[in-house]
Amino acid sequence: MDNNPCNLQFVMIFRILKLEFATLDNQATAEEGDRAALSGTVYERLKDDILRLVLAPKSILQEDTLAARCGVSRTPVREALRKLLDEGLVQRSGRFYQVIELSINDIRDLYEVREALETMAVRLCIERTEASDTSGLSTILEAQKAALLAGEQAEFFRLDSAFHLCIGELSQNAYLLAQLTKVHDKLRLVRGREGSRAGWMDQVVVEHLRIISALERRNVAVAEAEMRYHINSAVRLHLGLPQRPFAMD
Repeated sequence: MDNNPCNLQFVMIFRILKLEFATLDNQATAEEGDRAALSGTVYERLKDDILRLVLAPKSILQEDTLAARCGVSRTPVREALRKLLDEGLVQRSGRFYQVIELSINDIRDLYEVREALETMAVRLCIERTEASDTSGLSTILEAQKAALLAGEQAEFFRLDSAFHLCIGELSQNAYLLAQLTKVHDKLRLVRGREGSRAGWMDQVVVEHLRIISALERRNVAVAEAEMRYHINSAVRLHLGLPQRPFAMD
């Protein structure tokens, strides 16, 4: 063993520095985790406010104002806004951000993508699940009926998205579900148009029931046709076109 005083002193200094660096690394990791968690909380709050139209389309979003509202610094707000920008729920407006407003063409494009995703979802659902696996859809539909009777429009449309995303989950295709979730998030920004039409929500309940029936009968062609008709009904409503009588085409 080397008992040279200089060497021993060097070893002690090295150990102390190593311990201090390890402590700093642990602190930095903890701070990074706290910041990510805070940013995630702000993101979830802002996204919920946008989808519930608390922050309406075209609303200007300023970092200082949002930071004061959320009781945080500007950094987590900035990170949350960047994530919402990536998801297409906000856009840049000069030095600020702005909640997106969907045009008629945007709505048409979204529903075209939605039709492709959801007709695929019902087909995969039938191919990859048992009839009994659709029981969750019936539970959601009963909750929708209750929301309709209670006049709870916001809850009705939240359950509407839940119904369709449940089919997405049953498709057992994670990429399909992820894209479908993004589409439904954006469409929640225009659901007020659908809710304003008399009898529309009653029609939604009937069409959901028909979709469930087709899934339970394991009939791919009928399930796809039911879903296609259901989605096209919404497109025609947004475009101001009369509804078509149901037909298996």
